[in-house]
Amino acid sequence: MKLLLNILLVCSLILINNFAYGKAKTNSMCFIRGVEIIYPYKQTVLQIKKSFKNLPNKKKLELNKFKNNFEKNFYGIPLYKEAGCSNARLSEYLECLAFTDGKNCKIYYTQMRIVD
Repeated sequence: MKLLLNILLVCSLILINNFAYGKAKTNSMCFIRGVEIIYPYKQTVLQIKKSFKNLPNKKKLELNKFKNNFEKNFYGIPLYKEAGCSNARLSEYLECLAFTDGKNCKIYYTQMRIVD
């Protein structure tokens, strides 16, 4: 009887530990997937802004073209969605980086780790 009680106690501790680990894992997975998307996007956006600094219409056109192409073809976006992370916040953050100076985009980035 004592052995059965010990086995039950160990099993319940393992299940509780796995449940807590599962929640943290999802949140950290959103962070990892977000960085995989944001870093190359941000670098390219900054490069486009620098290249077309004196041509605002051309800059806006190129940024819009890049954003649409990136959202369609970048391999990390489906992985981000599969992790259950906030797709709305990702879109808002990418939009903010592309079409503003990027200084006030941090709020979207911090909320990207929220799971939908």
